[in-house]
Amino acid sequence: MEGSVFAKSIELMVVGMGMTFAFLIIQVFIMKVLEFAVEGCLNKWFPVKEAASSAPAAASASDDKVKIAIALAAAKSMMK
Repeated sequence: MEGSVFAKSIELMVVGMGMTFAFLIIQVFIMKVLEFAVEGCLNKWFPVKEAASSAPAAASASDDKVKIAIALAAAKSMMK
């Protein structure tokens, strides 16, 4: 009798794990399809605009001076 119960429990476990694995595979497939569909719609309705990169180039010289000043101040405070 115990062998039969053990066999049924193993069978139930294998069926349950198989169903879970199948559900997860189907879920991943559906998510990939939705990603493709939503990405296509969003790019069609809201196109991505190129960012202007001229502003950061002008500020880089002053940024270097600020970084040097911060480093000097930190070094001076460590020497005290």
